[in-house]
Amino acid sequence: MAKSKFSLVGKITLSSIIIYCLALSALESLVVVYHHAFVVKFILTPQGKGISDSDLIYHGIFFLSLIYQVAFCVYSLITRNSIQLMALVVFNILSLAYAGVQIYQHIILEEEGTIGAEFKPDDKFKTPEDARDFFVKRMRPIEYIIASLVLTFSIYLSFLSYKLTKEFGWENYKTYTADLKVRKAYVSLTILQTLVKLDIFFLITYAIQLVPSKLIGYSRSIFETVLVFVIGFLLSSLAWYSVDKEMKYILLIVINLCCISLAYIVYRLIGINSPVPDDTIDPYQFTRRLLTFTLSVTFVLVCATIYYGIICFRNMTRGIYIYTVYGLPGSKNDNNISPDEIRKSKRASKKAELVRTSTAISLD
Repeated sequence: MAKSKFSLVGKITLSSIIIYCLALSALESLVVVYHHAFVVKFILTPQGKGISDSDLIYHGIFFLSLIYQVAFCVYSLITRNSIQLMALVVFNILSLAYAGVQIYQHIILEEEGTIGAEFKPDDKFKTPEDARDFFVKRMRPIEYIIASLVLTFSIYLSFLSYKLTKEFGWENYKTYTADLKVRKAYVSLTILQTLVKLDIFFLITYAIQLVPSKLIGYSRSIFETVLVFVIGFLLSSLAWYSVDKEMKYILLIVINLCCISLAYIVYRLIGINSPVPDDTIDPYQFTRRLLTFTLSVTFVLVCATIYYGIICFRNMTRGIYIYTVYGLPGSKNDNNISPDEIRKSKRASKKAELVRTSTAISLD
């Protein structure tokens, strides 16, 4: 059964992340309110509406990243996974880059998104400039506070992760024996598991960014969006299952599919950043930076996933299984395999042999 009790440092870490995410959610909500209040002062052109909708989706992605961080932290603490804690720090730093891109997107909306739009004056705002100045003075300081909080918390989280890594180290050492090959295989498998979780997030964020694509003009069909969601979901499910259950042939399928996905990512990066003739509307003018950022991070993560996937596949072909023999991190494994299961399954028979071998090693 998974452990439910956290250490003092673990409780502090979880409480800090929850408070941090709630604080950022409140600040981001204020930005969304001001964003909406500014936009409703105009009757936007189709392109302007697409930029505005994209901005709202970017806010949604930011909220999603906060929820993801809390879930990531809880899972890391329950499973005593120090590598995922370090990945959480990296994830938070990437959020800082995202916060910077978001500020840039708001500047685009304020300056470019309202071009050609019809302004709706009232008693408070007589001109578009009055409305723009009013809302910018309120949104921009909040956006800078958000970026500063993300930076400060990244440093604080690094310290907590370091403390927890030391705390979890001895427990994982006892669980996965002193055998060097086993420990290396455990580290590789844990890194791969962490990379799969990060892949899922950035895949979702890219697919979400394609939702307003028809309005902005960088896709003439919803087909690509649906395809990214469906294939991404299937690939992520296969990857998660193959790592969690240590199914080497399913993992091999995932590795090959990831290699194919790299070609798509490169294709999209080239298409997004290709020069546009002067007499043609640039469909990526207002979304290029965030799309490039998301795809670039995804490309690096997928490359790392392929690399560690190959390492884990090689370990499994050599008969080195981790979760199968020693149990999942944070859980107690009694290594009991029924005689009927051993007789019926070649895999179960191999597991039983590994259990006996590993037990002998740990006793030595």
